[in-house]
Amino acid sequence: MIYLDNAATTPLNQEVVTAIEYLYDKYFMNANSTYYKAIAINELQEKSRSLLASLLKVKPSELIFTSSGSEANNFALKGIAFKHLNKGKKHIITSMSEHSSVYETCKQLESFGFEVSYLKPDVTGHISNQSVLDAIQENTILIAIMKVNSELGAINNLEAIYDDIKQINKNIVVFMDCVQALGKVDLNLNKLDLASFSAHKCNGTKGSGLLYKKDNITLIPLICGGEQEFGLRAGTSNYYYNIVLGKTIKLFFEKKEISSINQVYQRMIDLLSQDNRIHLNSGLENNSLFIINFSIPDYKSEVILNALEAQEIFLSTKSACSSNVKRSRVIDALPIEDKYKDTAFRVSFSLDTTLEEVDAFYQALSDSLDKTLKG
Repeated sequence: MIYLDNAATTPLNQEVVTAIEYLYDKYFMNANSTYYKAIAINELQEKSRSLLASLLKVKPSELIFTSSGSEANNFALKGIAFKHLNKGKKHIITSMSEHSSVYETCKQLESFGFEVSYLKPDVTGHISNQSVLDAIQENTILIAIMKVNSELGAINNLEAIYDDIKQINKNIVVFMDCVQALGKVDLNLNKLDLASFSAHKCNGTKGSGLLYKKDNITLIPLICGGEQEFGLRAGTSNYYYNIVLGKTIKLFFEKKEISSINQVYQRMIDLLSQDNRIHLNSGLENNSLFIINFSIPDYKSEVILNALEAQEIFLSTKSACSSNVKRSRVIDALPIEDKYKDTAFRVSFSLDTTLEEVDAFYQALSDSLDKTLKG
């Protein structure tokens, strides 16, 4: 099998599996109970939080465990927005190319009376910092732009204009969805107010996420009824996954240091670029090494995907969270021709993807195109 859909999810690290199985076997108590075995579980959870804080160069008090990146995104957006309900019409800045958990949340917030500006990406999916600054209004309360575009790999950099935003209005909250960025691109969380993460993009468990919240930022809780997570997220702690999250990210960081991802990315770029049947949608600059988007105009996407799947090669045409939509909203927002929008593919790598797999994928793709009639 050649798996090239790692932006959707990644295989579990075997060390993480072993750690979870140990926890399942040895612990079942509620981490928020007061007897010593429960206290020991809570201490393991806080040790994981401290490890994550060290890896991300923030304070443990600034990290909130969540059930997913999507929950973290909802918490960030609604937690800020709901502070401003009934305080006049407030303004939010985001983009047309955000993950659905941000985009659809902003659409929902519009129904609550919030005004939202949806910035358009450039031809390679980037959101320019100048367009963000130009969109700021007197009543702007929140800016939400993803760090790495999940379908194109375009890297955005709100951190570079954080001080400029605060000079315009110190009360504007700056949030980045960093789900596709964790361990893959450089982050400076000190130049953000909020950021979201997910374990399963880094060889961790599904159902495990993280929200960074700078200490001076106040959020309205979405889940009430308990004092867990600093009183911000009620509910019995999913301590199994919270405890292994620190280990997951540490292992991913260490593996990235010795990985051959640069070579894998460049090999794929070289192979796709030399084929005149293929059009690259991802940019060659300021792009994640883990995601490449390309189009094959005049061929039917379904036929190509089926031909590759028959050979146990798996990739995607859009984000898994929008897989029931005919054309990707993210690709549709690009200022490119329709023939490219209708035939877009995404390959996304893990730290285990090899050059041999890249070569085998391209050969299978090329052979499929040779045998397939244009659509």
